[in-house]
Amino acid sequence: MREVSLAATSRTTFGKGPARRSRREGNIPAVVYGPETAPMPIEVTERAFRAAIKQAAGTSAIINLDVNGKSSKVIIRDIQRDPVTSHVVHVDFHAISMNKPLHLSIPIRFTGTARGVKTDGGILQTTMRELEISCLPADIPEHVDVDVADLGIGDSIHVRDLEVPSARILDEPQRTVVVVAAPTVVKVEEPTEEELAAAEAAEGEEAAEGAPAEGEAEEGAKAEESKEEKKEEKKDKKK
Repeated sequence: MREVSLAATSRTTFGKGPARRSRREGNIPAVVYGPETAPMPIEVTERAFRAAIKQAAGTSAIINLDVNGKSSKVIIRDIQRDPVTSHVVHVDFHAISMNKPLHLSIPIRFTGTARGVKTDGGILQTTMRELEISCLPADIPEHVDVDVADLGIGDSIHVRDLEVPSARILDEPQRTVVVVAAPTVVKVEEPTEEELAAAEAAEGEEAAEGAPAEGEAEEGAKAEESKEEKKEEKKDKKK
């Protein structure tokens, strides 16, 4: 299990006012507690905390916390963030014993491309992102890998299918971790014979409305004949 170091200082003032001043100075208020440790208010610099989290690649790493020169091993139990800025406003550290098992969450990492997604256009739906386990601090894994490459349409992986070395899984065995769902198909209904007949009848009525009436057609033909006769008469007079 990866271990990182983080320096902290104890806090002697408490309440919202001192906490706000601490944040304005670039620090994060925090507390350390545990079964064998009395709650101890501390603060860490925001820069050092970000660097430790980046080095740990998550929040499940063991942290060697140095408070005023005294070192203890802790894990992060909770991170509180500002709902608007997402800046860290408070951290809970849990002091641990290397000989006592811990209950904690580790991230699930999905690997491979599901066969049902690659060849059949399915959709990979993940229903769990973390796994609850119990293990000794030295056995804490950084993550648990779940290979989805063999999953076809309708196939799924459950908690009972997972294994974490040297750890006991606490989540319910029947819980679904990931499933490949069938692609969404939009069904286009074919028109019925009655609908086709109605559409053809409507087209016929439109064509009839656009055609000239019988009387109008005859008057137009007579007018054209009259024009031709007049042209012929003028030609005869010229001769």
